[in-house]
Amino acid sequence: MTDPQPRPGILTRQNGRYLGFGFLHFFFSFVGQTFFISLFVARMTERMDWADNTFAAIYSTVTLAAAFVLPVIGNQVDRLKVRYVSTVAAAFLLIGTALLAFTDHIALLVAGLFIVRLGGQGVLPLIGSTTIGRYFDKRRGRALALSIIGISAAEVLLPPLATYAMTSYGYAPVWLMAGCAVLFVFVPLVWVLVRRYDDFQKAATVAEAQLKRDPGAAEVTSWSRGDVLRDRRFQLVLPIVLFIPFVFTGLVFNQSVIAEERGYTAETMAYGLSTYGLVRVIFLLFGGDLIDRIGPGRLLRFVLMPAVAGLLVLMLVEASWAVPVFFGLMAVSGGTDSVNTPALWAERYGPRFLGSIKSTVRLFVVVSSAAAPILFSYGLGWSLRGWLIILVVYGIACIALAMGERRVDRKGGGMAAERR
Repeated sequence: MTDPQPRPGILTRQNGRYLGFGFLHFFFSFVGQTFFISLFVARMTERMDWADNTFAAIYSTVTLAAAFVLPVIGNQVDRLKVRYVSTVAAAFLLIGTALLAFTDHIALLVAGLFIVRLGGQGVLPLIGSTTIGRYFDKRRGRALALSIIGISAAEVLLPPLATYAMTSYGYAPVWLMAGCAVLFVFVPLVWVLVRRYDDFQKAATVAEAQLKRDPGAAEVTSWSRGDVLRDRRFQLVLPIVLFIPFVFTGLVFNQSVIAEERGYTAETMAYGLSTYGLVRVIFLLFGGDLIDRIGPGRLLRFVLMPAVAGLLVLMLVEASWAVPVFFGLMAVSGGTDSVNTPALWAERYGPRFLGSIKSTVRLFVVVSSAAAPILFSYGLGWSLRGWLIILVVYGIACIALAMGERRVDRKGGGMAAERR
């Protein structure tokens, strides 16, 4: 059996395989991510002869449906060997991409969208973050950052390649190429990177290995999903976790409304989004190292401060330079939070049920993100500055919750901890 303990510098030969496994799952999640699917909206709408908003309605519906299914799959990530779960997910993604490439039937198209959203946007990142988070009890933040950056690599590389291929060959061959990449690149690499008897494969073997190294860890290795939902600390943290996806989704979805009211150009908004992408990658890596130094619980108090500062800038300053400043500050929080939150769950609740816990959190995130465009459209229609004030108050309340959560944590945890 392999030695499960990461070395102080986690980029050893053995641990490099596991980091590659995490990176691979985030990179290949592109199949179901919005940035990739959005490339096909116009052509698929034209092919199906839909109204302009039909695809958006279907897309929101299948995204919500997939989020409600994800906790069931999270249980399997905790129970089964990850090579098998990854392979089954890849098989379904192949089916989903084939349906999107070939079908002209609305029911089959909806099924294809549901499969790629569930598998790409849901299951693959869940496997990647769960396995990395539960395995690396040393340098966990850095390990998560190096894995999560896979999706940023896909965001940079794939849109221009997919656009060129779609222009040359049509959109159906692009979906087929995506499916073939999953089958002929992703699946073989999964089986090469993770070996048959690696402790990395299952939550139970990871927990056993950690207990051998640190018998005192027994107190935090068995938090079930029910225990976590009843934990006072989790209840205080959840609104904080929802802040970035809710605010970012709502503002980006309604960016044209903001631009029209403030007189910003489309180029200004695009520059802001580019700033977000660049700064987020930097703070993914910086945040991972920071987590390893001070711990995710302590960092939680500061994660949203840049985002709230960005909202204040956007609220108070109408000049166009406020847009990239806002997106940059939001990216500082977004990049750090992308690593801090999974590290927090792994550190606080242990490895055995991490998949079911994270998939349940993901359900809350998707529901809040789905609600954001609607709520923001009403809020921005009422008053841009008034709605920004409400968001700033929400952010300040989250920072206060983080302070309160820290006090609860110092007293020994929430209700689930007290029962133990």
